Amino acid sequence: MARLNQLSREDVMFVAGETESIYQHVAGLVVLDTADCPDFDYPYFRRHCEERIALIPHFRWKLHSVPLGLDRPYWVEDEHFSYDHHLRRVALPAPGDRATLCEVAASLYARHLDHSRPLWEIWLIEGLEGGGVAYLQKFHHCMMDGEGALKMMEVLCDFEPRPRAAKQVDRSISEARAGHVPSLQQRSTRAWRHLVRLPGDAARGVYNILRPKLLEQFVWPRKPMAERPVVPTACFNGEISSARAISVTSLPLADLMRIKRHFEVSLNDVVLALVSGAVRTYLLEHAELPEHSLRTNIPVSLRTAGDDQLSNRITTTTVTLATNIDDPAERLRAINRESTEAKAQAHADAMGVVEMFQMMPPILVSTIMESLPAEQAPQILGANLIVSNVRSSPIPMYIAGARMEKMYPVSILTAGMGINVTCVSYLDAMDFGIVVDPDLVKGYMAIADALEATLAVYLRLCKPARKRRKTTAAAKKQAASKKNAAGGKKDAAKKSGKSTAGKAKQTPPARKTPARGKRGKPRAT
Repeated sequence: MARLNQLSREDVMFVAGETESIYQHVAGLVVLDTADCPDFDYPYFRRHCEERIALIPHFRWKLHSVPLGLDRPYWVEDEHFSYDHHLRRVALPAPGDRATLCEVAASLYARHLDHSRPLWEIWLIEGLEGGGVAYLQKFHHCMMDGEGALKMMEVLCDFEPRPRAAKQVDRSISEARAGHVPSLQQRSTRAWRHLVRLPGDAARGVYNILRPKLLEQFVWPRKPMAERPVVPTACFNGEISSARAISVTSLPLADLMRIKRHFEVSLNDVVLALVSGAVRTYLLEHAELPEHSLRTNIPVSLRTAGDDQLSNRITTTTVTLATNIDDPAERLRAINRESTEAKAQAHADAMGVVEMFQMMPPILVSTIMESLPAEQAPQILGANLIVSNVRSSPIPMYIAGARMEKMYPVSILTAGMGINVTCVSYLDAMDFGIVVDPDLVKGYMAIADALEATLAVYLRLCKPARKRRKTTAAAKKQAASKKNAAGGKKDAAKKSGKSTAGKAKQTPPARKTPARGKRGKPRAT
């Protein structure tokens, strides 16, 4: 029987959740330093990419959809694959500064990937000020999650500018294979099997969601049922347009780690607190801060040690941003308390909205997402925005001999949520990519500046307080007696004429002339 490779349940949201204005691809905007690579140009860069992409079979796969969206699509080989459809170049207009780079990157990002071909693109961006270059890599989220993307990047890149040995690729990547195009009978059989199981799977999902609440009612003494958190509607929660805007910034990783150690929280908690402070500042300046705290959707990795596959191994949970708390220290502690519990529940296979969607056929997910009222999306999905962070390499990486200086992530806006903040720790910095719907977030550049200001606030809280010297009665008495004793000695010295000021100059002793022998030479003594 022909081998089939069908999308997993974890991937269905990224395919079915795509609409005219919701893009389900992510990207990385990488700034390069080509100073030590004089041969670097577009043909050189393209040849390098072609050589490395040939090592990753996933880059030659495309989706084969099931009619009417009644079942998940299949991965099949693209028989007409051509690099011309995927490797391209663009030049920045003057002045080629960071704002111009973000504007062009946003324009490239806000275009759907062609589903009739493999779902990725790489754009070399030339014309940065000072002769610099960057590149934007787009790939559909159904291919892999953030950690999978970093594993893929390690295949495309090197940890030295001129590697001597051939690139070694993990077998889980190099030996992956697309499936055959399913026959009508195979598609029908699988679709029917999944549809028949849907009611039972949905019932079990609902039960798993309600089970913790039901068990609480049989515990004595009975615990009060936890109320569902209130999710307000912020000014950036609304109908998402097809436009995208990007702003970027980098914060010293050492500063974030210092805050982490001082407050004894996780690095992710620090990131959430920085985003909370920045968004809170933005809303206060626009007189739009809701009474109740904003909440964020955060991805939680379910990967186990040694899982190197290019796939999706994530779930999501929601956490408070504590934007209703004035004190920044208490705000961070509130975030830490809830995020710790939320992640534990996510790892314990707690069911949520995302898991419910994963059980459905694509057509049903698409219908729900397209009919979801934008103004009610935060309440239904339980969040106002998305925040995510991914760990990358602590040592420099190179592509085609050029050193990667900055690695800004560009991620997804979902229904009703006009802000996504994603960051990547690379080298000694945390690189932030802020994606917004510019129609909903006016003056969005202020959010990146507010991140830096919020970091400064937390660093001031980390400064150790000056130690005050405790002055006890005994210490005071001892100091007074020392002072009196010193004064008595000084008076006695004055009376005896031994005062330093009154001392006469003493004549230095005469220098002894060494004894000499008969010939006038000094004689040893």
